[in-house]
Amino acid sequence: MSPHEPIAIVGMGCRFPGAASHREVWQLLDDGVDAVVPVGPPGRVETADLYDVTPRLRGRLVSRAGGFIDSTGDFDADEFGISDREAAVLDPQHRVLLSTTRDALLDAGLSAESIAGQDLGVFIGQSTGEHWDILRTSGSVDMYAIAGAAARSMASGRISHAWDLRGPCATVDAACSSGTLAVHLACQSLRTGECDTAVAGGVSLVLGTDHTVGYSAAGMLSATGRCRFGDEEADGFIRSDGAGVVVLKRLAQAHADGDTVHAVILGSAQASKGRTAKAIIAPSVEGYLQVINRACANAGIAPEQIGYVEAHGNAAPAGDTIELQAIGTAIGLRRPPGQPCLVGSIKTNIGHPEAAGGLAGLIKTALVLRNRSLPASLHCSQPTSSVDWTGLGIAPVPDRLAWPYPGPAIAGLNTYGLSGTFVHLILTEPPVGRLPH
Repeated sequence: MSPHEPIAIVGMGCRFPGAASHREVWQLLDDGVDAVVPVGPPGRVETADLYDVTPRLRGRLVSRAGGFIDSTGDFDADEFGISDREAAVLDPQHRVLLSTTRDALLDAGLSAESIAGQDLGVFIGQSTGEHWDILRTSGSVDMYAIAGAAARSMASGRISHAWDLRGPCATVDAACSSGTLAVHLACQSLRTGECDTAVAGGVSLVLGTDHTVGYSAAGMLSATGRCRFGDEEADGFIRSDGAGVVVLKRLAQAHADGDTVHAVILGSAQASKGRTAKAIIAPSVEGYLQVINRACANAGIAPEQIGYVEAHGNAAPAGDTIELQAIGTAIGLRRPPGQPCLVGSIKTNIGHPEAAGGLAGLIKTALVLRNRSLPASLHCSQPTSSVDWTGLGIAPVPDRLAWPYPGPAIAGLNTYGLSGTFVHLILTEPPVGRLPH
């Protein structure tokens, strides 16, 4: 087995605002839908008493907008062998994650009977635990609550238990890079032969107000209620729900098994920025350059072969500038004249689902490559003047367009977590006879 062996995405499941499957994600993107709503649905987080238009006000929210999903709609505890007592305190994130994993396995053509007892790996990204905060403050603390909400290791453990999977099993937390880090680790596990099939994903639900209030006080939350990645008027992000799961195999194994391949992961990398930024939570150009170059080396491609980057794109003006400068420096400046590296972000459609944000970007990128079509990246009517787009060889995607470049379609996926972790994945379209060199 090769450390550079291509990895096939053979199954995808998801729950994102406005889309409960990868087919609905593509429809949402193709239609240019913005699924962010001004206020959360009844029964979710109550924010009316916290709202105040004054920016950076401690203890208040400058916006009540968000992207939300139904966290309980299709969950059946009996289906996953969960008792009533467990279900009563189970983190809604785990409920959504189990349902999404079921969908991904079905999409991959894998039945519960066929995988039970097999060395199938499970790698899940989870960062927040707001449900545990609620249980703890209400006094509902026992072993069921600890296993159901406090212990984030259970996000992956419940999947392995539900389907009787015997391969590697781990939950990882790298903030907003959690989901893509899980995918990166799954690819490594497949390439070393630790497992032949892997489930990788991420989940995040907005279940409390503490994080949101903190982001608002720091000036990170969008007062306009929109993620305007790359736009002159970008003013921060909006928190949203999300869960995404992919089923992965080595490409040769997927072909041998007769699987449908959504897209192929050519390479991936992770890196920390160290102390190259002004603050511990801030990204840096150096960090992005390091991870993009590492991913290209792992994929065995030159950076200039990348025609599109699905950006982290959380619409913080300083963060957008850093990311765009890095994409231009690493990729755009090396591109052929008149063929800029295109950039966009699904966060403009659904908000920022944090630990699951990278999975939203991954699923979008797989669909872009499979369809050789780029949906519009919304809310970028006036590209930011903080970067020289033309000089850097990069361009936004304000309108839907067919993949504009000849040869195999290759795309990159950026994520960054406030702990300082960058993850970059490089993908290509499902191969027909050969892979790009």
